[in-house]
Order: sequence, then structure tokens, then C-alpha cells
Amino acid sequence: MELKIKELIKRYKSKTALDGVSLTLGNGVYALLGPNGAGKSTLMNILVGLLGQTKGSVMLDGREILSLGAKYRARLGFLPQDTGFYPTFSGEEMMRYFAVVKGIKNASQEIDELLEFVNLSEDKKRKCGEYSGGMKRRLGIAAALLGDPDILIFDEPTAGLDPKERMRFRNILSRIGRGKLLLIATHIVSDVESITDNVILLDGGKTILSGTLAEVISSAEGCVWELDCEDSFADEYALSHAGASVIKTGSGTRLHIVQSEKPFDDAVLTTPTLEDVYMLHFGQVSVQ
Repeated sequence: MELKIKELIKRYKSKTALDGVSLTLGNGVYALLGPNGAGKSTLMNILVGLLGQTKGSVMLDGREILSLGAKYRARLGFLPQDTGFYPTFSGEEMMRYFAVVKGIKNASQEIDELLEFVNLSEDKKRKCGEYSGGMKRRLGIAAALLGDPDILIFDEPTAGLDPKERMRFRNILSRIGRGKLLLIATHIVSDVESITDNVILLDGGKTILSGTLAEVISSAEGCVWELDCEDSFADEYALSHAGASVIKTGSGTRLHIVQSEKPFDDAVLTTPTLEDVYMLHFGQVSVQ
């Protein structure tokens, strides 16, 4: 399977949301990273057919997704930022509704299995209006998986979740990413670093870096420094330098600095992480 995005452009009057994005995606987990406003949601909405592009193409195995129509949609599972569940429907009723919309017949067993998979079996009779944010996200995953699609696109799936739900969510994503194309758009690096195979950095509507996880992390080699120092100096430096953060250790305080030039004579290089790559390119820590 190959989903090919070629020179994709999307303009809104005077604003360009996507500016010549080109990517080739296959089976595996892809993390689409970038700050808010980078163009991630616009790209997602074009890939699932909710928006049309101004220029460029999206092709699945050599055929335009628009020409594939229902055949493409049958292979697609989408989790938007706003799930939009009817508050008076139970979780089970909402799943039955989506099964009808997708044209899936005799879906009772599949619905039961999916609700079990996302740990909602005991809550399937509860109204969606009573669900927590994490429960709604898990129901959204179950709905996206109806019909066993092999292309899954999730837009900011962990937004608004507490740490416990985010951990549960990562475990679910890790399991469903096997043997499928799973594209996860987020600005929270910690939610995807442990499960992704490939990384795409998007900013200002442009792809600024893409590759395997190892390749992308290696791009920050020689740019991540650490320095043991006094508490007061570390706090003051971190407040005035966007690429610096304070690490409290058992023996004292350490400055973690992301920049291309050596910040201090006694600073030492350290192994970068995906969070460091994010900081290097976007000048900020990815936070909820």
C-alpha cells in the first residue's frame, strides 16, 4: 500500500495553509508533528476528503483518492479532534449508528469486540454525554476501527486527556498500528515517541523534515548539551533562553540546552531525543 501526497497546496483567500507538501506513506505509524497552526489539521482533512486542495494530488496505489470515492472511504478510519457524539446516544448506540453510516451489516459482534478492545464494554450502555474526555476518545477509536480499515488518521487524539488516559491511549495506538498505515497528528511529542516508526515535521504549511524515528532524532546530534550548575543560575538561564530546561537530579541541578553552538565551555554533548528535535526546529517544548 502506498499513499502518495504530491505538491499539496491549500489556500484560504490570502492565507496558505499548506505550501507544496509531498510525502509517501506506507504501512507503519507516522507522527505528524508541529505547533498549533502548522497545517496538520488541514492536511488531515484533505486526506479524509473533508477538504479539497487548491493544487496537488493525493493518490492511493497510483489512483486519485477522489476518483476512488467509496472504495477509498471503506479503507479509511478517521478520528477528528471533535468527535461530535450525540449526547443522548449510548456508546453502543453510537457505534451502531456509525456502522450504518459505513454500510456495515450484522455489526453486533464487531461492535462488542471493539468496545472490549478500547475498554468500554462496561460503559457501553451509558450515554455519551456522561463520558469523560478519555472515554470519548476511546469510543472514537472504536468507531474509526469499524470495518477494519487499513488507513487510520487521528487528529490530535490526546488533546485534553489526563496523564492516565494518555498512557492508556498510547497503549491502544501501539496495538492498532501493526499492519496498517496510522498517521497521528499532534504537537505533544511524548505521546508518540515510544510508538512511532516515522516522523514528519510540519511548520508554516511546509514539510521541514521527515524520515524514520532514528533518522529524525539523528538530525539533532551535536545540538543537545547539558551542564551541572547551581539552582539559581539554572532557573535564571532557562527563563531567558527558549531552548533550555532545568533537570533536577539526585545530586543537584542540570541545565539541558538545545542549540547548535556550545553554550558553555564545560557543557557536554548528550544523546538527543525527539523532544529535542522538536525544540530545535520549533523553539518550544511540546506541551498539552
